[in-house]
Amino acid sequence: MAEKKERKKIPVAVQILTPVFITVLCSASIALALIGPSEKIKTWYSVAFMDENKTIPQSGGIAGLNIVETDIKTDYSGETTEEGKPVLTEYGTQYAVLECKALNMFVPVYWGCGTELLEKGAVNSPSSALIGASGNTVISAHVNTFFSNLSDIKKDDEVILYTDYGRFTYKVRDLISFKSSDKSYIKMKDEDILTLYTCEMNLLSESDIRVGAVCTLEKKEFYKSTKEAE
Repeated sequence: MAEKKERKKIPVAVQILTPVFITVLCSASIALALIGPSEKIKTWYSVAFMDENKTIPQSGGIAGLNIVETDIKTDYSGETTEEGKPVLTEYGTQYAVLECKALNMFVPVYWGCGTELLEKGAVNSPSSALIGASGNTVISAHVNTFFSNLSDIKKDDEVILYTDYGRFTYKVRDLISFKSSDKSYIKMKDEDILTLYTCEMNLLSESDIRVGAVCTLEKKEFYKSTKEAE
């Protein structure tokens, strides 16, 4: 009878490291498989707003965008007047604060548009009117951040916009819902209104619907002394 061949012993180090290697390999494979869905989720939350007009910043280009955060006073107690002139600010500058007490909303508003500014707050589209100017002032923000509860706004809710040159009070007139291809709500208009909108919340796919409100201008209060507002 032939002698049984002696089995080679597997080194202890190999016995220990092999399961570890297999675990790491499996984990890496799972991580790679999840990259696709993860990127989709990011895409769903990257709201594609309709402000596609290519507005050139007043100074510099988009690549060199200078974002300026401003301390906007909301407690001005000096004299005001209904007549005044809005002050055009530099592209990328925060020049207002939007307040809606019904929604517990207090949001910085930047003059401009684009991903960088939407990460900081709401944006006033340069293709629309300045706050306090005649026409349609269009302000938008991400649904997963600053306008997360905009869909809860109701008719007759009050919205106040504070700037360094004045305080402007609006009242919600209409609740709106429209497709992203519908440009009618962001166009300039003859009446003095405020249009607020964001993307409809949809966790399963990117929504093509925008929701928000159209507000009528109830009161203009331009500051007589801008120094008190600083």
